[in-house]
Amino acid sequence: TLNFSLAALTVGNILPVNSMPEGTIISNVEAKLGDRGCLARASGASAIIIGHSEDGEKTRVRLPSGVRKTILGNCRAMVGVVAGG
Repeated sequence: TLNFSLAALTVGNILPVNSMPEGTIISNVEAKLGDRGCLARASGASAIIIGHSEDGEKTRVRLPSGVRKTILGNCRAMVGVVAGG
């Protein structure tokens, strides 16, 4: 397994969503674990972490369309907004 504890919460880094605080702006989010990112990938798009479950197993994310989606906490996302907005 990969060790993400060394990565800082800075723009451009890729981290599991359960290790990011609420309100973090993210992009290129994995919908399913290991799908290499398929949500919020368009130019200028970003999603926001709304909250986490108590055990960190699931995370709520608000997508650019306004839809709120629950994904696994181990799914990865890139911190920041996609360029070109």
